[in-house]
Amino acid sequence: MRGQSSHARIDPRPATVRQSDGRVFEREEELLEETPVSIVVNGKAYAVMMVTPGDIEDFLFGFLFADGLIHHATDVLAWEIVESQNIYAAYVQLTEAMGQRARERARGVMGASSCGLCGVPRMDDRLEVCEKITTKTVIAIDEIAAALKDMQSGQEINRRTGTAHAAILIARSHRVVREDIGRHNAVDKVAGWAVRQAWNPADLCLLAVSSRLTFEIIHKAARLRVPIVAAISGVSGLAVRTAEQAGITVVAYAREGRMTIYTHKERIDSVRASVNT
Repeated sequence: MRGQSSHARIDPRPATVRQSDGRVFEREEELLEETPVSIVVNGKAYAVMMVTPGDIEDFLFGFLFADGLIHHATDVLAWEIVESQNIYAAYVQLTEAMGQRARERARGVMGASSCGLCGVPRMDDRLEVCEKITTKTVIAIDEIAAALKDMQSGQEINRRTGTAHAAILIARSHRVVREDIGRHNAVDKVAGWAVRQAWNPADLCLLAVSSRLTFEIIHKAARLRVPIVAAISGVSGLAVRTAEQAGITVVAYAREGRMTIYTHKERIDSVRASVNT
């Protein structure tokens, strides 16, 4: 699959396993690592996020994009990622205007791998919805199922550890899968790849995730201009309301031959075999 990467750090550890039938045995378990990534923008600390080491460049660009600090990869004038003792520091130079925006939005605490909005100083600007998506994109139900199958087949890290979330981003002629211990990080990684490769936002069709759908993922989809978002698990009420306002089609519980469509249902066609715009 194009754009696929799987070089996250995995730590093998001895473990004792006890089964329900009473059997106890020893075996080696592979544990997925998470590590802090300190993001410094124009010389000022912006955020520290917990991320699975691997595809850090994609995460960085996706994170900056989702936080509204860049619109294109060219907005990053210079960048460098430094690793020391399994801790990463990402140094980014943006234009002065974007640097000022970063100073105003700098996060006050470390962001956990389970939280995409930890430490934001204000939620009002995060709750702002981008211009409503009005694309006529239509996708078949079987295409959503195929996308989720593609995503799962690309979950090499999860097959080894059982602890990684995944996201797949699909455009007309491109697709990318990324994994991370944090569901929002996986979305940032696919977004970052698309930004770095200068994908045309008008070509984007579908974002799918292996987790539940929360506001933060819908917010990232709105920034990307993705018209359809699907999830294997459930969805929050705020996510549905935000998607309705943003013009995003939400599909949840997409597994075991079923799915539930909550918003902008006109984009889902159970008969069509290809995406049309």
